[in-house]
Amino acid sequence: MKTFSDRLKHARLLRGHTQNALARLVRISQSAIGSYESGLRHSSRSARKLAQVLKVEVEWLETGKGPMELPMEGYDLSNTLLPPGIADPAARAGGRTRPMAPWPFPNISPSQFETLTSDDRAMLEALTQTYIEMVQVRRGIKRGRKIG
Repeated sequence: MKTFSDRLKHARLLRGHTQNALARLVRISQSAIGSYESGLRHSSRSARKLAQVLKVEVEWLETGKGPMELPMEGYDLSNTLLPPGIADPAARAGGRTRPMAPWPFPNISPSQFETLTSDDRAMLEALTQTYIEMVQVRRGIKRGRKIG
């Protein structure tokens, strides 16, 4: 990947974001993401935020140099199990948070996931959602709360 636009699109697709979803997370317009990916804009003032949201090294995103992924010791795995809306205790203590782990499946590589078609990905997401809901029902949890 020789260009910023190629690297941005690769990272976005790898993380499973649409242009619109990424734009919302970064708080820029979808058309800006589209312009970056099409090469109409060659760099981004939002590169640091894009890298943070996509969980990639900012230098890799901007220049293509260095590793794409942050080293694993750069990730805070403790907050991956916190329910939504619960503040990370480590963030309060240290004031600076580390990004969450970029890939949750230790036995499935991102490159394997990339080979899936959009229909395959939709099916995988539906299966995963169904499984999570089934587990929550079995445990008596509904939408983050214990039932009754």
